[in-house]
Amino acid sequence: MKCEMCGNDSKLRKVKVEGAVLNLCKGCQGTGEVMGTSKSKKRKSSSKKRRSKKKKRKPRSQQKFLVKGFEKKVKEAREDKGLKIGELAEKIKVKESVVHRIESGKLKPDEKLARKLKKVLGVELYREESVVDYETTKKDFSGSGATIGDIAKVKRKD
Repeated sequence: MKCEMCGNDSKLRKVKVEGAVLNLCKGCQGTGEVMGTSKSKKRKSSSKKRRSKKKKRKPRSQQKFLVKGFEKKVKEAREDKGLKIGELAEKIKVKESVVHRIESGKLKPDEKLARKLKKVLGVELYREESVVDYETTKKDFSGSGATIGDIAKVKRKD
């Protein structure tokens, strides 16, 4: 066989030159990366399956939830401190549009951003879920006849 680069008749090896794989003689092999020496290693590594790391969720009792009306709290706190949207954005190192979207309710801040807002404005935007322990209530519902209305506190619109 002949070298695909110089045309010499000699022992050839596959060499990758600028993305093309060519059969080259020993003299021309220096122009690219010799293939085949680590071919078996590549096959082994490609056969391994990659597993994606899933985020483990915290138990529901440890999760934090965004408070209702967070957009009003942020806007009022910013105005009370006498800051403009641009000044607040600069202090918490985000774009002005991010602060504007938070104040309009279009963007829910993640916990990291909420911590920055708390540091600058002093507003708590996340709260832990409160779990009610029904066993410690004063009423005894062990007898029959208790309904969900007896146990739950229902808010009614007047």
